[in-house]
Amino acid sequence: MVKAQTLLRFIHNILSGKQGGFMHSRVPLPTDNIFKFYALFGLLISIFCLSSIIFVNKTTNELIFETIIEQETLNVIIQPTVTQQAKKRVLQRKLEIALSDKLFFQVVAGIFLSAGGYMTYYGFKRWHNEIQPLQDEITKLSIQKLKNELRQSFSNKSRKQNK
Repeated sequence: MVKAQTLLRFIHNILSGKQGGFMHSRVPLPTDNIFKFYALFGLLISIFCLSSIIFVNKTTNELIFETIIEQETLNVIIQPTVTQQAKKRVLQRKLEIALSDKLFFQVVAGIFLSAGGYMTYYGFKRWHNEIQPLQDEITKLSIQKLKNELRQSFSNKSRKQNK
């Protein structure tokens, strides 16, 4: 029971970023803007899907090459035994399943890739066209306000010195 509580406390500390009483940001998440989140999350989905497509293609091709080599080895035998004939049928079915699975996984990854690409486009477009101009204007106004306050401060100091 004590080990479970210690483990839960450890997991909680990692997820909250606490370690040894200090706060550490493991991965800075964009929490200031939902469109920035959409854009970066869509980018993450797109990268994951592209990696998945490459991985599925590579592993399926390796499986197909191995299966074809075994099939051709069995095809050379003039009078195959019952076991060898069964193995040929199994290898043929294995090849069909591999090709079917490859197509299915690539279609699913392609759908998610499209969704991720759309999220990335939508998020960056809205962020750039709507949010960023407002933030730029707020920054300009803040600078202008600070300059005005600085001028007032200097003029008040000069008045006090003249008295």
